[in-house]
Amino acid sequence: MALLKRLAHHHRELQKSPAPLCHAQPVDSTDDLTNWIGWVEGAQDTPFSNGRFMLSMKFPSDYPFQPPIVKFLTPIFHPNISVGGKICLDILDSRWSPALTVSGLLISIASLLNDPNPDHGLNKEALTLYRTDKQKYAETVKRWTIIHAMNHNN
Repeated sequence: MALLKRLAHHHRELQKSPAPLCHAQPVDSTDDLTNWIGWVEGAQDTPFSNGRFMLSMKFPSDYPFQPPIVKFLTPIFHPNISVGGKICLDILDSRWSPALTVSGLLISIASLLNDPNPDHGLNKEALTLYRTDKQKYAETVKRWTIIHAMNHNN
């Protein structure tokens, strides 16, 4: 099956050359390659630094022609991420390309953390703060990161 071969290839590539600040792997590499768990870390010198944010990745049967469903499992305060973990990122929707790799997707999600898109938001409170009071936004992000993402056993 082409889907499983491609996912196995993505997994080998991530093991061979890990993406910076992120990781993902199948939950069960022997049984179900379509259900992955991963994380992105906040970059240093950002309000997300020292945080590890867990993700779930579910690959549909028509992957790579349809994007995976990626969701934050760790609560995160971000304009483009809903309280339920849904991510507003164009490459997970209208700008998806079958050429994208799991590594490339993880890097895009990691870079979204410190580079929100102020034109689209899923978390209205975070979006409003980001647009109107960057300092208070950064303080709130840091507080959420300390509370939710600094326990690396999650």
